[in-house]
Amino acid sequence: MKTYFLKSVLAVFAITVLAVGCKKESTTNTPPTPTNPYAGLHEIAEMPAMGAGVTATLYMGEEPFVGYNRVYVVLKDSVTGELLMNAKITFQPMMDMGAMMHSAPWEEAKWTESSKAFLGSSTFIMPSMAGVWTLKVMVQNHSSGAQGAATFPITVMEKQEAMLYSFVSATDSARVFVALVQPLNPTVGLNNFELAVYKRKTMMEFPPMDNLMIEIDPEMPTMGHGSPNNVDPVFTEMGHYLGKVNFTMTGYWKVNVMVKDDQNAMMNDNGYFDITFQ
Repeated sequence: MKTYFLKSVLAVFAITVLAVGCKKESTTNTPPTPTNPYAGLHEIAEMPAMGAGVTATLYMGEEPFVGYNRVYVVLKDSVTGELLMNAKITFQPMMDMGAMMHSAPWEEAKWTESSKAFLGSSTFIMPSMAGVWTLKVMVQNHSSGAQGAATFPITVMEKQEAMLYSFVSATDSARVFVALVQPLNPTVGLNNFELAVYKRKTMMEFPPMDNLMIEIDPEMPTMGHGSPNNVDPVFTEMGHYLGKVNFTMTGYWKVNVMVKDDQNAMMNDNGYFDITFQ
C-alpha cells in the first residue's frame, strides 16, 4: 500500500513539473509583438511619388499648425513594398490665396533610424482659413536614380498659444519669422528652449538666419516674478538657436524674446511666447 501511494505521489509530481516546464518554455518562445513606429504621429495621406517609383506616406508630429512642424516621410518601393532608406527628400510648401501665392520655410528631410522615416520640417506662416496649403514632397530615389514628387493638401490650424510670430526688422526692414521648436512638453525646472528664425527674401524664399544674438526673459505676469538661471539661445545650425528656460512653477509663463543682429543692433525687442502647463 505504501509503495502504491509513493508511486502515485511521484507520478503527480512528475506531471506537475512537466506541465510547468512546458508552460515556461511556451512563454519564453513567444515572439514579441511588433511595435508601430508611426503610432504616435498624425497621418496626412499616402500617395505615389510619380516618376520616383515609390509611394510616400506623409506624417506630422501632430495636427498641422501655424509654426514649426516636424514632417515625417515614409517611402516604399511601388513594386515590392519594401521600405526605402536611400533617398533625398525636399519640400515645397505653398499657400494659394487666390490673388497671390507664397511659400514658407522648410528643412530637408533626413533618414532617422529611430523613427523609421525621413524627418524634416515645414514652418507654416498662416492658417488655412487665409487660403489653401499644399506640401509638395520631392523625391530623388538613390536606389534607382529616378525622381518624382507627390503633392499633399494640408489643413493648418492656429494654436491657442501662438507657436510663431513675425516682425519687421528695425535694421533692414526685412520680415522675420521666429518659431518655437521646444519645449514641447514643459515641466518645472530647466527646459530646452529652441527657436528657428527665418527671413523672407522673396515670396518663395525663406532662408534661415544665422549669427543672430538672442536674449530671453521669462516672467509670470499673474504672479509678478521671473526666474533665475536661464540660458540665452545660441546658434546651432540652419537658423536654430538653443538655450534653457527655467520654469520655477506650473501655470502661465510669458517668455520675452529680444533679437539682435551680428553687430549687436536691436532688430526687435517685443516678441514673446505664451507657455502654459500644469
